[in-house]
Amino acid sequence: MAEIAGVMKKAGLVWLAWGGGRPLPAWFATVDGSYVVLADRSGSAEQPLPGLAAAGTADVVVPAKPATNRLAGWKATVRRLEPGSDEWTAAAQVLRTERLNAEGLDTQLERWKTEADLLVLEPTGVISESAGQWDDRSRLETPAGSPATTRGKRPITFHRRSKRRPKLS
Repeated sequence: MAEIAGVMKKAGLVWLAWGGGRPLPAWFATVDGSYVVLADRSGSAEQPLPGLAAAGTADVVVPAKPATNRLAGWKATVRRLEPGSDEWTAAAQVLRTERLNAEGLDTQLERWKTEADLLVLEPTGVISESAGQWDDRSRLETPAGSPATTRGKRPITFHRRSKRRPKLS
């Protein structure tokens, strides 16, 4: 548990995988030694983590600051906090201060009660990856589908720069 706490202090976000799906990034907050994430429930503007509340368990991957490396990976049980409870209120207040680029701060907690789930990631004690202890499986995945396309022909440009550059001296 001390190793998990040490790497989580260095992280700003984690990658969560559950139910055999592809890992998704999630920002989190530490509340009384627990790790709390906010998961969108109704397609609102909060972070989309579909199905995490019902998953029961999740794999947590903590990335290093240069995002090409991993610090650690661990297993967590997922527990939903009941809206309006003391634990929910305490976690919501901490998440509120950690939430970047939030809009509607005056109604944020009321929106979270109806449109989002506050989930606690509790470490099971199983560390799947740590420094010097990596598995050999490939991390390559196909890109997620997107309606984005590559651009077509370059537009016509008037007043192009001359190919002959003037002498500087």
